[in-house]
Amino acid sequence: MAFKKEVYEVCEMVANEFPGWKFVSGNFKNISMKHSDLIVSPSFSFDHGFANLQPCVMINHKRSNKLYKKIIGYGAYVSQINFQEMAFPLTYMPEHLRATCMICEDKKSYLAAVHAPSQYYDKQRARTLEDGALDITQSIPVLKAIMKDGIAFIEKHYDLSSEEAFLKALPAKYDTRNNIPYREMELQKGVMMCIVHILLGDFDFFELYCSDRYKTVFPKRSEELAKISAAVSGLKREYEKTGKII
Repeated sequence: MAFKKEVYEVCEMVANEFPGWKFVSGNFKNISMKHSDLIVSPSFSFDHGFANLQPCVMINHKRSNKLYKKIIGYGAYVSQINFQEMAFPLTYMPEHLRATCMICEDKKSYLAAVHAPSQYYDKQRARTLEDGALDITQSIPVLKAIMKDGIAFIEKHYDLSSEEAFLKALPAKYDTRNNIPYREMELQKGVMMCIVHILLGDFDFFELYCSDRYKTVFPKRSEELAKISAAVSGLKREYEKTGKII
């Protein structure tokens, strides 16, 4: 707990260097907009003196989250993109840390264990592990780089001029690394895009997405789509009556 507290204190210090951003509940957040919260997340996972990082960008659009939860039963971000998927467009984060890195409570002991002679010792693997290891002081510029890359990605890939413009421009368009499939219309993300179109009054997209005409790489989430289908008629009536949903 002391190590986690120390890491979080460093994150709070880093957040103070970015106007409008705060470090809250393990994430860097900007809550200045009425319709959405912007999030750059280190995605910490703490385990026995180590804090693993898998940074990502997330957008919590409040109305889509609310409608998704109402229909599906749990909430979801309108957009969530891991740095691992779009590593090459990043500018500030060191390249050798883009796929994976971790903060060590005791880096010296960790490196000694990594390089300890054994029948399983592999010099190249040990060097890779060493390159991805940071002590608490070394983590500061890396966390700043995560923030800079995350904010730059948000500013470039989302239209934040208005709520309507933001929704109409979804999903974010970006190039993936190492032939990773572009996933923004896949699985749960595809379900969320159906919710987004419904919020805009576009019910035809949902029908298209459910049909065989709309091809996806991965199997569609039929259970969630069935729940939306059951709610569509009521959502249409609400939209026709009030001009909005939620």
